[in-house]
Amino acid sequence: MLGRYVVSVDSKNRICVPHKFRGELGTKCVISKDLEDKCLNLYSYERWKEFTEKIERLPATRMKRARQSIYYNSEDVELDAQGRIIINQQLCKDTGLPHWQERELIVVGNSNCVQIWSVPDWNEFIAGLNSQESREKIINDFLEMDI
Repeated sequence: MLGRYVVSVDSKNRICVPHKFRGELGTKCVISKDLEDKCLNLYSYERWKEFTEKIERLPATRMKRARQSIYYNSEDVELDAQGRIIINQQLCKDTGLPHWQERELIVVGNSNCVQIWSVPDWNEFIAGLNSQESREKIINDFLEMDI
């Protein structure tokens, strides 16, 4: 999944998932708090199943807290006929999306999922990504992979 879109949040806390992503996501999805960044991840059921199968293969003693964090910070969502999903406000608060009330979000394709960001958090993320240090690390990672 590729691309970046600005979407509005309506009065019922719904966003319209960009049409480009709907085919791969399907109508039933899982929305989950990202473990590293201040965003939400939207997975198709197929991708969510692949993700959780990998988690379940990890040693329980090592991954207990991660499992708990992933599962209680996730929920099923369904795209309505207009391609909208309802985003649980508590999940946004728990994710640390402090700018949720601004009613505008960034929806970004990220390979195997769609990420949902507040505009200020997205801008901060991009600024960090575009820093000289970050660019050098990315280039070195690609060089190591011989890409």
